[in-house]
Amino acid sequence: MSPFYLIFFVSNSIFLLSLFSFTIHAHRCTENFWSETLSRNLTLCKRYKHRNEVEFGWKIENTTQTLQVIVGARLESETGWLAWGLNFGPEPRMVGTQAFIGIKQKNGSFLGDKYNVTEYIKIGCNLLPSAIDLNVSKLEFSSLEHIQYHIIEATIHLPQTANISNINHVWQVGKNASGMEPKIHEKTLKNYDSAETIDLHTGEPISIRSARRRHARIAHGILSIIGWGVVLPIGVIIARYFKKGPIHWNEHDQWKYAHKACQACGYIIGATGWALGMWLGNSSKHYSFPKHGAYGISIFTFATLQTLALRYKPNKNDQFHTYWSIYHLALGYALLSVICVNIFKGIIILQEEDTWKPAYIAVIACLFFIFIVFEIINWIKFKVEKKNNDQ
Repeated sequence: MSPFYLIFFVSNSIFLLSLFSFTIHAHRCTENFWSETLSRNLTLCKRYKHRNEVEFGWKIENTTQTLQVIVGARLESETGWLAWGLNFGPEPRMVGTQAFIGIKQKNGSFLGDKYNVTEYIKIGCNLLPSAIDLNVSKLEFSSLEHIQYHIIEATIHLPQTANISNINHVWQVGKNASGMEPKIHEKTLKNYDSAETIDLHTGEPISIRSARRRHARIAHGILSIIGWGVVLPIGVIIARYFKKGPIHWNEHDQWKYAHKACQACGYIIGATGWALGMWLGNSSKHYSFPKHGAYGISIFTFATLQTLALRYKPNKNDQFHTYWSIYHLALGYALLSVICVNIFKGIIILQEEDTWKPAYIAVIACLFFIFIVFEIINWIKFKVEKKNNDQ
């Protein structure tokens, strides 16, 4: 197998593994919330662990199309709010949702009302209680002190035209409110993803687009970390320390082939992750992360220039060789710095600080340790050779 096909096989294997080795957003409800659901004679329950930790229990009567729901979450801030609603439009999204919003007051009480979420909130208009197009016979807002949850309970008589096997429901959690006006929620993926098209009979998501999008994000992160953040730095270490020592790998220029193979492999894996990130950015109609995207484009551009520079490297006797070496070295180290910053930005966006962040810090620490050890060895070697030459 040629090196090119080996690199292609490895990069695509990593992509496929990262794409299909993750579970869907929804999880089983916590034991305490499941008990609360059962005590109200509700039969189904879902917990959206990666989407604001909201839990949703319900029961649907097929003959009358009566939907009973309980929605709960922890509100840590002094004036947080919890929202849930239905959107009878073509897709699950905030605008167009007929919502119930409960707001935690400064005195500890939990008050709520009905809200019609319109396009006007996108241009800065306040979201205030208003009439909604839902027939609601019961609506209660309360707190469960024993599990530290705030909950919304409602009984909704759905219109006969509503398809209960394919219905959009939306939920949200915010940290700030003023009176009965919920303020804008955080601009994170867990907030943007807080919507789903669901079959109320089974609880199964009808559209798995959101789950696929999360898998694609995870794949984008893994490929970028491995390609840009691990393999490329290893190639730099090979070029710096395997050429003249302390590890002698100079016979037949093995270090050069290893360096080029490493950089090519890192480039292909990283570029695959970058392309996936570009697709995610273009497919996200309602939100974006411009700084992360700009850093990503810069990384791809300069990594491409570095790769092309290897093909046009001047001979050692060429007068431009010195300038080329300075350019290649300076751009390479600058590129590694930007890569490191953007990887941490991506980890924060994915909200994987508890797992990915310490793992990548450990990787950086290992690479830095190798760098320090080789630098010390080179310094000792230099001192010994200088002493021998002086004698």
